[in-house]
Amino acid sequence: MTKHLDSLKIQNFRMLEDFEVPTLGQVNLIVGKNNSGKSTVLEALRVYAGNANQKLLEELAQARSEKYILEDNDYLLELPFEGFFTGRTISEGKKIKIASPNSYLELTLGFLQEQVIQKQRDGELIPIRQVITTLSRNELLDSDYEEVIVVLRNGEIIDRLRTSQKTVLFNREYTKFLSSSFVPTRSIQMSELAADWDKIVFSEHEETIKTALQIIEPELLDITFIQDKYRTRSRDSRIAIVKLKHQSKPVSLNSLGDGMTRVLQMVLKIFAAKDGFLLIDEFENGLHYSVQEQVWGLIFEIAQRLNIQVFATTHSWDCIEAFSKVANQRADMEGVLIKMGRSIRENNKGQVIASVFNEEELAQLTQADVELR
Repeated sequence: MTKHLDSLKIQNFRMLEDFEVPTLGQVNLIVGKNNSGKSTVLEALRVYAGNANQKLLEELAQARSEKYILEDNDYLLELPFEGFFTGRTISEGKKIKIASPNSYLELTLGFLQEQVIQKQRDGELIPIRQVITTLSRNELLDSDYEEVIVVLRNGEIIDRLRTSQKTVLFNREYTKFLSSSFVPTRSIQMSELAADWDKIVFSEHEETIKTALQIIEPELLDITFIQDKYRTRSRDSRIAIVKLKHQSKPVSLNSLGDGMTRVLQMVLKIFAAKDGFLLIDEFENGLHYSVQEQVWGLIFEIAQRLNIQVFATTHSWDCIEAFSKVANQRADMEGVLIKMGRSIRENNKGQVIASVFNEEELAQLTQADVELR
């Protein structure tokens, strides 16, 4: 498997002013104190993989209760998407940059303006109206322009994000750079999981899902999704049910505890991450320490099979130990632990930085019971 990212550099994205991870593995576990930027790294990877498309940025902004559209007669000083930039300010020339060795994505303030140019046609100069995009106000002909967020991939403009409710100029198709799936700390709506199930039903992936759920409930025989007759008008009108040994009737998967739901979320989302990223926030949520090694083993196995690069966060020492054991068992795959914290050096004091530990270093630290969280 070729890693999609060998390293990662993030600049001016939220609290990550100048953040770099020099070495990444196929499976990466991110640790650090609260507000150290762990979830922000996952967010940056979603933006990178999704080419910063407007729907994705709106979703991310809404999740943090941030502004994502400028409404008519809106006199608040905050601009849409301003919260994505370090210091929560957008200014000309300031760029968010999310970069790997082979490709980089940038977001910066830009300007749209309708201009009239003269074109030669049949011996006459004909005025032609066109909309131009520029990154500098100096290139504008007058003061009538619209501010936008410009998205660039490797220096080339690929999108312009409207920040007002004016008529949309662009008939865009949201093309991703890489596929990616995100497993949040909170529960995923059952309707979303049902849609993911529909994509893999009757495939070999069904057996993988059963195997995963049997880590939590060895009595499980089968799983499917059905319509909930009591919630037909709800967005979550389908539920997961399972067949258990020694049970004559199927039971709701949710009735078997948070661990079953968490594992179902992970394995359903991993298939959609084929040839891309699987991003898991707080891996250990709902998982007892005794099963975490088995779950990590399954994640490593599927990641290799489907060419997936995994990034997960944790606060749990049990999760770190389980990850370390599996990473050392898998000589064919590289597992890396990334510890995030604030620099105490004078030249970048207070900035979020990363320390990277490979499998051997991680095993030594966990055996010595060195605090890594």
